[in-house]
Amino acid sequence: MRKTLSIIHEEGLLLLGVSFLVGHSGSQFISSLIDNMIMPFISHTFSEMHWEHAHFMIREVKISWGAPLSTGLHFLIVIYIAALALRFLKKKSS
Repeated sequence: MRKTLSIIHEEGLLLLGVSFLVGHSGSQFISSLIDNMIMPFISHTFSEMHWEHAHFMIREVKISWGAPLSTGLHFLIVIYIAALALRFLKKKSS
């Protein structure tokens, strides 16, 4: 058991595990902000009742835009936060 704990400490696995937990919780927080604060405002702007089912029609083709927009916003926010973190780490290491 002591050897296992030593390996976990030496390899930084505990830090990696904590990082995954923080990342997962942060992702859920971002999703909640988008789904409950940003998307209702956007759906109201476009006169949609529920953003999850927002769509437009091209002839007989129904194109949904609500869920892809929400996912895209989530992706952009995560990329922005990752870029800020990398910039901070580069400044700190130099």
